[in-house]
Amino acid sequence: MKNLIGLIILILVGIAAYFLVIKDGDINLSSSEEDFKDFAVEDTASVDKIFLSHSSGRTILLTRASAAKWMVNNKFESRTDAIELILKTFSDVKVNGVVPAADMKNTIKRLATNSTKVEIYTGGSKPHKTWYIGGPTASRLGTIMLLEKDGEKSSKPYITHMIMERGYLGTRFFVDETLWKDRIVMKCEPKEIKSVEVKHAVDTSVSFKIEQYELGKFKVTNLDENKTEELSPLVAIPYLKEFSGVYYEYIDEKTPERVIDSVYSALPRHIVRVTMNDNSEFLIKSYNMPVPEGSTLNGRVVDYHPERMYIYTNKLEEGVYPIVQNLTFDKLVPSLKHLGSSTTVEK
Repeated sequence: MKNLIGLIILILVGIAAYFLVIKDGDINLSSSEEDFKDFAVEDTASVDKIFLSHSSGRTILLTRASAAKWMVNNKFESRTDAIELILKTFSDVKVNGVVPAADMKNTIKRLATNSTKVEIYTGGSKPHKTWYIGGPTASRLGTIMLLEKDGEKSSKPYITHMIMERGYLGTRFFVDETLWKDRIVMKCEPKEIKSVEVKHAVDTSVSFKIEQYELGKFKVTNLDENKTEELSPLVAIPYLKEFSGVYYEYIDEKTPERVIDSVYSALPRHIVRVTMNDNSEFLIKSYNMPVPEGSTLNGRVVDYHPERMYIYTNKLEEGVYPIVQNLTFDKLVPSLKHLGSSTTVEK
């Protein structure tokens, strides 16, 4: 019996040691006498590299390619909004309080086993500062964080927040590579658009083509009747501005290949062709998004998702299957009769 008790004690001591001293870049506060709490980075323009690593083993490398352009894992350009949010967090983070003494032990354990390490570089080969981001406080208004500088970790973690903002900061430092991709489908300057052609393939909406034949002067063709008329700038310009930034919601990486093949081999729901003044072209096709057999909406059986569609675009690489929300994409593909009340075609 004594041997069994001794064995249990030995195991418990080993577990405690594992939590308090973890190898390879982890949380070890036992020997540090430093007390760092200056988390903020005042000059975020000097930040040229950010390395994120989660205790799960996933990592993300963000590198500044220019003033406004960042790369993800040296593969593709990052989402601007996500980078801007991280840099704002670096600049505006504040210490909101200390971790209560009664919670300190468990807090350190959680930091060791489930945290995100954020290495912030400002031109040197070593991090300017390193954050260890743990979980939220019980109220979910604060974030548990530990600071490291010059290879020395703070003697204790702190509760951080951002003034005038509410919520947990850790979600900003995600390590899923796919979520870092810029969700842009197309972006263009409206005044540089030569024409927009919208074809409706599977419904009764009227297809059309808008042409800017001089700066600020437009004509529209009813493609179903092959009739062309002048189009008021009050209608044309707001519509063309919809193409200044078109984004997908997410990339489908879970649907079986056979289903994807079926989706993209079907007749497109809409075909949008945007031609620029330099004759470059954006091509977007939308496809109905299938739902499980027997799905209903308001008591009626539906065959396709009522709020989302798949799209194809010639500006994204092959093998990528973006999904857009109808709420935002429908603005690009109206019927001609719904384009605007000022079209002389409809009078």
